[in-house]
Amino acid sequence: MCGIAGIWTFDRQRSAEVAWVRAMLTRLAHRGPDDQGIWQDHQRGVFLGHRRLAVVDLSPAGHQPMMSNGLVIIFNGEIYNFKELRSELESDIRFQSATDTEVLLHGYKRWGLGLLDRLVGMFAFAIWDSTKEQLFLARDRMGEKPLYYCHSPNGFAFASELGALTEVLWADCSLDRAALALYLQYQYVPAPLTIYQGVRKLLPGHAMVVKKSGARIWRYWDPGTFLARPRFHISDEEATERTGDLLRTAVAGQMIADVPVGAFLSGGIDSSAVVALMTELAPGKVKTFTIGFEFSEYDESSYAAEVARRLGTDHTCEVMTERQTLDLIPTIPEMYGEPFADPSALPTHLVSCVARKQVTVSLSGDGGDEVFGGYTRYVSLEQLQALTKRIGPLGPLIRPLARHLPGKFGRAADLLGCPAIELYRRLISVFSATDVMAMTGINSKYPEFDRAWNTHPSLSARRRAMMADFLTYLPEAILVKVDRASMATSLETRAPFLDHRVAEFALQLPNSFVRNKLLLRSLVFQRLPKELMERPKSGFGVPLARWFRGPLAGLMHDALSDSILSELGISKTPLIRNLCREHAAAERDHAQRLWALVVLSLWWSRRPRASASEHPTLRREVVTAGECAAKRLAGETKKIGLETNDLEGKAISIGPKANEIEAKADNIVLSNDLERKENEVDVEKKDIEGKQTSAA
Repeated sequence: MCGIAGIWTFDRQRSAEVAWVRAMLTRLAHRGPDDQGIWQDHQRGVFLGHRRLAVVDLSPAGHQPMMSNGLVIIFNGEIYNFKELRSELESDIRFQSATDTEVLLHGYKRWGLGLLDRLVGMFAFAIWDSTKEQLFLARDRMGEKPLYYCHSPNGFAFASELGALTEVLWADCSLDRAALALYLQYQYVPAPLTIYQGVRKLLPGHAMVVKKSGARIWRYWDPGTFLARPRFHISDEEATERTGDLLRTAVAGQMIADVPVGAFLSGGIDSSAVVALMTELAPGKVKTFTIGFEFSEYDESSYAAEVARRLGTDHTCEVMTERQTLDLIPTIPEMYGEPFADPSALPTHLVSCVARKQVTVSLSGDGGDEVFGGYTRYVSLEQLQALTKRIGPLGPLIRPLARHLPGKFGRAADLLGCPAIELYRRLISVFSATDVMAMTGINSKYPEFDRAWNTHPSLSARRRAMMADFLTYLPEAILVKVDRASMATSLETRAPFLDHRVAEFALQLPNSFVRNKLLLRSLVFQRLPKELMERPKSGFGVPLARWFRGPLAGLMHDALSDSILSELGISKTPLIRNLCREHAAAERDHAQRLWALVVLSLWWSRRPRASASEHPTLRREVVTAGECAAKRLAGETKKIGLETNDLEGKAISIGPKANEIEAKADNIVLSNDLERKENEVDVEKKDIEGKQTSAA
């Protein structure tokens, strides 16, 4: 797993792109601490950068960007079937490495865009095709690997994380208020939006081709096509066996690496299923990891320890103090790049830190709930639907009483009698659309959710809710959480439940098989005692409610000040005041809503920099302090008189040629050694035209 970044500038009068790519890679350093490379075709204005976390073929042969006969690739992720694909290509190709990256490069040369249909894995990559003068970018089917981009008249830029694109001057990083409204309702910013107006996310299962004349985006994998197929006529035993076979294949493929591999183990059904299969496949003991907490209400480490004992794993558990967890909160804005309010991001990062001390890759149980129907809210939806039918015309009389029910049931009371989509929308919302409108004046429309829900109108509400989660909540909340939390500590995570072959099978199962993770439970109960596994699920959480009445009370007060909310365009309505008052008095638990507001405020206070559009007086190149630092390390910075602002708002001075890279050829490779020093190296290679050049 790695970090990628690139710029294709359409304005050849500019000369800052290499500096921008370097600065972007600096922001992505945690994703790839082992190596860095930059390739450029100055004549065409294409600049590609890569940070490497070495997992397969640890030799220098795996260095990226990787080139071959007019093609250049940068790749983040893993292709689990790369050995099978390589065997198809070896008849007329001589490989120079043992990497999956090189298989992608030659696979594109052989199969073109059809390469995507052959891939099993998680990925985000970009391929520059000099013959066609186009960029080809793609993202994996489930959305495990991120890909952000901005497209403007100045050019096209992309990166693995949102923060990297703030280094591109012409990226419009002004606040997207529609995205803000959706964040308040759902606690994440849904794709294709980001919190910035000029930056977008490529959706899972989508690809794009960029030319100077424009860009084309298309979906190459649609789970709806499998959901529309006739359901399998299959017995319980057959379904369990096929699920086990598919998962075993997925786990086996995801255990392949040239570095130590382990697994997260919470002691729940999903992670226990993955670890059980790993122990059956691994030649030695599987390393497993969990964390415990001082705050016992969220500590399930004893269950994980018992599962580990029965499965015979080499288990590590570290107990986290409350202070360790609280100290992590200020890092959340930088870790995620935009507001993200799932509090389980905190323990997810902590367990990633524990695992990273011993392994580079960790398998996880993510995706089990979405693929096999494990969320209790699906049951809640069915109950609300049944209640709606029963109360019939009595609804207006019952609603005022139902509003006093605790949690989301109380907030859903107003919707008794409404369509199922609105019932479910309320169940998954932090703030209702009405509340968001009151705070922001914006109608929080979520077209991707609506499209996912309406994929097949004839399906049951439960199945439609599962599809909506599969296409929205899974990639935008669960997978974002895990990717950023783990990669912040340079740990690669892999999720066997998200092998697309597993998902395609589950999508064609009858409804009765995708309730309460029936098939996964059957698999686990074959390996572990039922009495150990059948227990209420508490989740991977933290005691926010208590913290907001104690150690976080001051932060909450500061974060929800009138001045900060006003800057965000949020009215401090009676709603917000009541949330604070009722929670402080322990009258009601508003912890999740308060957390969403606090995280938003923290992000706003710590965002990387303002949009270029907010500085209309600037007419010359603006380069950040980080870029200048990189230049100074390379001995390339010269003094001139251009004033700009660094990340902390201090004035700095740079020179007109500070961003120019002098080279003996139009196409060069710039790379850092394993200690990330900005050393110039001589590289013998073939340039983009296939000619031999030497780049210094």
